Amino acid sequence: MCVAIYLGLYQLRVISAVWDPLFGRGSELVLDSRASQAIRRFTIVPDSILGAVAYGCELLFALIGSSERYRRHRWLVLLFGLNSAALALAAVALIALQAFIIHAGCFFCLTSAAVSLTIGALAFEEVKAAVAGAA
Repeated sequence: MCVAIYLGLYQLRVISAVWDPLFGRGSELVLDSRASQAIRRFTIVPDSILGAVAYGCELLFALIGSSERYRRHRWLVLLFGLNSAALALAAVALIALQAFIIHAGCFFCLTSAAVSLTIGALAFEEVKAAVAGAA
């Protein structure tokens, strides 16, 4: 979430540059790309800020409830799973966009994508248990 906020500050022009230890100006090329601009035209909000909101929701869903929530609050686990799956799909799309369309890399975008894919994989078992318990 912090990474997305940092990138969002650039997209909102609160800061003038993004530090990227691996790709140099690659982050700025990704954040200013046509794909990113298209998302902003559609949603009015920069894509990184949308990501920060989604990460905030994921954090909230992950923290609410006990270790038994897959039994008692299945709906919460399903919301967590849907949010995590959406972020994982967005991560795959982000990786593909950078590699095949934008032809530039963004270190923090790719780091965020890796975290989203990891959380999505970890959430799968809990969602599976909640669905199995409902059956």
